[in-house]
Amino acid sequence: MEIRWMRAFLAVAEVSNYGRAAESLRIAQPAVSQQIQQLERHLGVKLFDRGTRPIRLTAAGEQFLEPCRAALKAVAWAEQSASAGNPAEEGRVRVGFSGAYGQSKLPLFARTARKRYPKLELVLDGARPSGLILDDIYSGKLDLGFVSAALSHPEIATRLISVEPLGALLYADHPLAKRSEISLSELRDDPFVTNPAASGSTLRLDVLAACHEAGFTPEIAQETSDGTTLTALVTAGVGVSLIPVSSHRAGAVDAVVVPTDGGRHRIRGALAWADRPRTPLLETVLALAAEIMPTIDEFDK
Repeated sequence: MEIRWMRAFLAVAEVSNYGRAAESLRIAQPAVSQQIQQLERHLGVKLFDRGTRPIRLTAAGEQFLEPCRAALKAVAWAEQSASAGNPAEEGRVRVGFSGAYGQSKLPLFARTARKRYPKLELVLDGARPSGLILDDIYSGKLDLGFVSAALSHPEIATRLISVEPLGALLYADHPLAKRSEISLSELRDDPFVTNPAASGSTLRLDVLAACHEAGFTPEIAQETSDGTTLTALVTAGVGVSLIPVSSHRAGAVDAVVVPTDGGRHRIRGALAWADRPRTPLLETVLALAAEIMPTIDEFDK
């Protein structure tokens, strides 16, 4: 089995189109078709249903996809290792993060990694729901993720790294803005700004759960996936919101975060990685993460 056949298969599988796959591989479309056919003859199965638009994987193609992706990743690692001075300290690690989880931990981790390992390329990919990050770790598109500890995946390992109280994000002249602490139930008559339900946001679920615990269902005035926009909507008086206390930027104009209910309402962040053999570089990064962000035992809090 030739590596170029596998690369052609993966390129078509990811875009469901021979033409776009050829462009990504920088070869002619007939060459892509020929390589797929050679691979199918070698395996003795059809990998694509060519009678559909877009092109779809057959059952055999679905079974072949993840092993093929893993094999090509191993080839890339082998190539990198052959040319690298120290494969445990050089190369690229892709880190996904969901805006609300581990936000207070990520900056120090990233700075320390870049300072200690100058040849480490830490690629940060943020502002996405935790569920999508777990999917990308499983598929190999990401190496690590800062996600909600409420989610799990049978092929992904996690450990708890943050437990943060939710605070009420209020516009500056809100009647409760000058209080040192409030009860969440005091916001029952306020409209709320939240993440969209369709985005799969776990923060939204945490916010709704906290409100239900406080005895009310919040009225959702507006939704946004962007944290900056959410703060702008609150400062404009569209509504109030709940966010991790640590995620509010100090000195933000016309918005304050007020603790609620003695910090009883919390969100939990986890570090996630694929539960399979790891490269030396990923081992190095995980060891650094354990140093910078030790596992939290909630019974000690």
